[in-house]
Amino acid sequence: MAKRVLLAVNEHARRGKDAAARAEAALREAGHEVTLVDCDPDPKRFTRAIAAYRGRIDVAAIGGGDGTLISAIAGIREAGVPLLILPLGTINELSRTLAIPFELEAACALLDDGRTHAIDIGSVNGKWFFNEASIGLSTHVAREQTEEVKSRWGMLAIPVATLRSLASMRRHRLEVETEHETRVFRTVQLTVANSYRFGGVVENPESRIDNGMLDLYSIDLRHWWDAFGILIAVTLRRFPQAKCVTDLRGKRFVVRSRHPHRVFADGEPATQTPAEFVSVPKAVEIFVPPESPVLA
Repeated sequence: MAKRVLLAVNEHARRGKDAAARAEAALREAGHEVTLVDCDPDPKRFTRAIAAYRGRIDVAAIGGGDGTLISAIAGIREAGVPLLILPLGTINELSRTLAIPFELEAACALLDDGRTHAIDIGSVNGKWFFNEASIGLSTHVAREQTEEVKSRWGMLAIPVATLRSLASMRRHRLEVETEHETRVFRTVQLTVANSYRFGGVVENPESRIDNGMLDLYSIDLRHWWDAFGILIAVTLRRFPQAKCVTDLRGKRFVVRSRHPHRVFADGEPATQTPAEFVSVPKAVEIFVPPESPVLA
């Protein structure tokens, strides 16, 4: 059945060159009506541009990396339509989580060959995230992931940036309020994850992106060589069981600190402490492969 598709592509994404024309051609060839919208770097303008088509479109097809996708979410929710992901970024964490094909035409084909599945979104002080929001070491890692590093190293950009950041590693005192208690952590990294995978390489097979829960991980590295234990646990897909990791699960966490700490959400600066993290269950419908291995 032909659908009315709003198409917005970040042509500055790592694989964004000529992607808009290719995606438009693939969608039109499949019989769909396509409306092109600029992928505005200002999230508020991008939201208004998408939301303005409420009632006039059936699908929002967004091309770019995780940052582009998250900037489109508010508009997509206001428009009340499902999301068709066209993975064009460097890491494409959400696409990897949902087993979205990276080949552009194959991703477009999910509009006809795939199915929709509702996933959760995380929120920190009102800022959305798909995968994770973090305080500590990862904020340094995010800053180290310059466009030059991403262009040169590709998928290796995260481990390269992490190694550079370990040199400035510091432990922070963070107070975490859960639904049942308040705990204090001395940590170099506190991550609140909405998904079973994040950071390009970290996985927790016991987690899901559609269970209405968040997973909090606190990493207490006393010495830089403790990082090897984390690396081994990540390799074995046993990250939460690593000696230096404490994990909690809940629908809401509030993190406070004596001094403000920056919070990055899906690799982008989002807010600072005090920070309230909440799960927004079944927040958006996304086209996924008919037999996605990570979704029921």
